[in-house]
Amino acid sequence: MKQFVRRSLMVASTAGTLVVAACGGDNPIEIREPGEAVLTGSITQNRTLSADTVYTLRGIVQVLNGAVLTIPAGTRITGSPIAETQNRVSAMVIGRGSQIIANGTREAPIVMTSAGAAGDRFPGDWGGLVIVGQARSNRTGLVTVEGPSPANQIQWSDGQLDDDNSGSLRFVRVEFAGAADVLNSELNSFSFYAVGRGTRLEYLQALKGLDDHFEWFGGTVDGRYLVSYESGDDHFDTAEGYRGRNQFLIALQTEVSRFRPGAVGEPSAEQNGFEADGCGQASGSCAQGFNSTPYSMPVFANFTMVGPGPGVLTPRSGADGGLGANIRRGTGGVWMNGIFARYPERAISIFNPETFQRLQEDSLDIRNVLFAENAANYDVDNATSPVRYAQASRFADRNHRAHNAAASLFTSLPALGTAPTVATLDWRPVRGSPAATGGLATFTSRIQARVAGFPYGGGFQATSYVGAADPAGARWWEGWTVYARN
Repeated sequence: MKQFVRRSLMVASTAGTLVVAACGGDNPIEIREPGEAVLTGSITQNRTLSADTVYTLRGIVQVLNGAVLTIPAGTRITGSPIAETQNRVSAMVIGRGSQIIANGTREAPIVMTSAGAAGDRFPGDWGGLVIVGQARSNRTGLVTVEGPSPANQIQWSDGQLDDDNSGSLRFVRVEFAGAADVLNSELNSFSFYAVGRGTRLEYLQALKGLDDHFEWFGGTVDGRYLVSYESGDDHFDTAEGYRGRNQFLIALQTEVSRFRPGAVGEPSAEQNGFEADGCGQASGSCAQGFNSTPYSMPVFANFTMVGPGPGVLTPRSGADGGLGANIRRGTGGVWMNGIFARYPERAISIFNPETFQRLQEDSLDIRNVLFAENAANYDVDNATSPVRYAQASRFADRNHRAHNAAASLFTSLPALGTAPTVATLDWRPVRGSPAATGGLATFTSRIQARVAGFPYGGGFQATSYVGAADPAGARWWEGWTVYARN
């Protein structure tokens, strides 16, 4: 076997293999063939990977002890399908105080994906990317990361550093993630635990994960240009006091994903665009239940959320399910300048009296949104027992509009029942589309205060259009995102 070594690495020969360890590190990299390597164990000193090597994760790889993992543009990292590894989940975990610097480019994104070949990749083949920071949440006491050991031994609660910096992700794709070793402990494609606003998140795509695609547990990290195609559960999920701001988001759901035979886990019976919680528990480590502070107060602006339409979720749930925004458990927040289309249950729904309290306090604001082809846009009026609170009458002054055909909003969107391709997904409003107008072009004073200090592109943008794409702008998702079902 030809020796393949970088100058920064020290080499040790073993019978039949070549084990390469970084200088001063304690995490061996097994070189299988030129251009192939295995990552395993814990990285406790700074390490830089190589774009010309494909890295396979063996088990949970943790970056700990303040170490910085640098991943160059164009690097590919794979996880072996869990059904082929005796239910041993592979994932990348960035621990508290450590950093990941993963800055791809439009032409050379960083890809974390299944080790299976194209056509033989499934949601849940491997775990995903987990980042644990030191910002505040509304959980108290010892609360640990979801998922298999040793990740589930890492504490993320009781942080105090809202400006904490866990590194930078730019032009990164996470594909076919969401593995679990036991049912209902599936990992997310991107998990952000108490990540602080010093961290940079932009141009990220999740594709075909078995669980949520983007999930924030507390923290303050901001982001922009986030894409989610074919989630196994929610596309964007916030909880536990998350207070970050995000602008320009796309979500598309057209089917219920199948997972690999023999794997653990299953897709949700109800895929939501957004799922937003205040605190995930009514008691225990949520000291004030759904009124625990800091309140979850995310800002989501310029989103395009397209659901599967009718009939797709019926075989699993017995009735169509799926909400554009499932807002509950005491969360506040702002959703503005967005599109909800083709959701089979309703576009927006608000649960729990504590969440209604946020709405009455003006801490929950949903404004300047466009609806198209949803089974219903709002919660049903129920004056005698109001278990849901997103009735149309509550948004009469928030510039909500409805349109009858989702496909006619965009330059290109496949018809219901038609499998998309990258070429058939052009999210820019077509000429004459109602999405080209109707945006909140001047922020209210309350919203302006919430988005002040947004660290990207000269600040948070007020737009005259709704949705993720400027009708006169560039296709910002082009060149680095993909669409695939297996």
